[in-house]
Amino acid sequence: MKNNLIREFVFWGIWLVIPLVVDIISGLISGFVVLVGYFKRKKEDIEYLPHVTLLIPLYNSEKTLASCLKSIVEQNYPLKNIMVLLINNGQKDKAYEVFCSFQEQNPGLRLWWIDSSQGKAKALNKGLYMAEGKYIINIDSDGILDKNAVRRVVEKFESNTDIYAMTGVVLIDNNLIEKTKKLSLRLVQRCELFEYTEAFLVGRGFQSYSNTMFTLAGAFSCYRKDVVLKTQLYNNETLGEDTHMTSQIREFLKGKVALCEDAFFYVDPIDNLDKLYIQRQRWQRGQVEVSSLFKDIGSNRGFRNVLKYTMIKDHTFVFPRFIWIFAMIYLIFLDYPLKLIVGANIIMYMVYVFNSFIYFLITKLYLNELKQVINYMNKHWYTILLLPMYRFIVFFMRVAGIINSVEKYAAWNSRTFTEEKKVVTEKLGKRLKLYYKIKDWINNE
Repeated sequence: MKNNLIREFVFWGIWLVIPLVVDIISGLISGFVVLVGYFKRKKEDIEYLPHVTLLIPLYNSEKTLASCLKSIVEQNYPLKNIMVLLINNGQKDKAYEVFCSFQEQNPGLRLWWIDSSQGKAKALNKGLYMAEGKYIINIDSDGILDKNAVRRVVEKFESNTDIYAMTGVVLIDNNLIEKTKKLSLRLVQRCELFEYTEAFLVGRGFQSYSNTMFTLAGAFSCYRKDVVLKTQLYNNETLGEDTHMTSQIREFLKGKVALCEDAFFYVDPIDNLDKLYIQRQRWQRGQVEVSSLFKDIGSNRGFRNVLKYTMIKDHTFVFPRFIWIFAMIYLIFLDYPLKLIVGANIIMYMVYVFNSFIYFLITKLYLNELKQVINYMNKHWYTILLLPMYRFIVFFMRVAGIINSVEKYAAWNSRTFTEEKKVVTEKLGKRLKLYYKIKDWINNE
């Protein structure tokens, strides 16, 4: 009886400690801080609206460029105070024709085309030098700005002189989700929408309040021009150029990096699992690369703590999680009751669902101006039940990103999920062939 009790205690203790410490407790703390922050917010109205430059790197942007530019023209901000630089990043389509047509139709917008060397970092660096005005906003060409986005960014900068750089909130365009014909992909895209709202409004929201922001969103990042020109600019030797820029501002300039929680930018949902796989690998690899570049720099204690915390949470704890996942199979061989193992998994799954539900309620507060988005999320609330499974899949994609980061050269497009699966299958097939050859040889002796 005593041995059984000890066995049960050890089982539940080890089984629950990793997810509870890493995800649940830290997640609830983040949610509480962000919730308190919401009720402490002050409205930031300003009279002076300075000049702003928007940088948009282009690469095969023919289909999305017009809608992106249209969202800029429709901004609740004086058009005369906005300059847009389209930076050709090796595009091979008809984006230039779209630019010419839009420029002709909108003479009130200062719109410029710039040719640059291939590579997003090089394109952005060229844009930084040519930018005018007090603030610089970088956005991707495959998204659209909310009509109040530029004004909200400027208001927060003007009201908080200690903030050197900001990231806006990137959301998945729910209108495009409904155009997806395949149900399974549509469910993944809805999970992606819920994931983005949590990641920005709760995850980065907490980092903003605690001044622990590790990376700006490449799709929508904002800088004080005088600050960004004091950095070493974007690094073209890493996939995490945005993370590298964030690290420079925090480490070298001792500046604060924050979230502009009411400036929104809508991007397309993921096309397929291959695209999701490449994207998450790139993000994970970028983190590892930038962390290695700054590992020996230690003048800023606050930055060191942020770097350590991020590496421990996002990388070091990956392997205990990995062991935790496969421990279920091992426990079966240890004669643990199947009921107990299945029950533990169900309980943990529901705890993660509860955590996501709390996040859902909090994010709805911050999205109160976006009625369409809230209505869509309310309609598809059941997506919360799928989020733990979705994150489980993404987790393995992140692990692949960490493993692949040991390769010498980084590439924007790594192997897709389909290609990776093929490589693994081929390697496994070769191992099995060798196994059967050895087996046949032994049997024939």
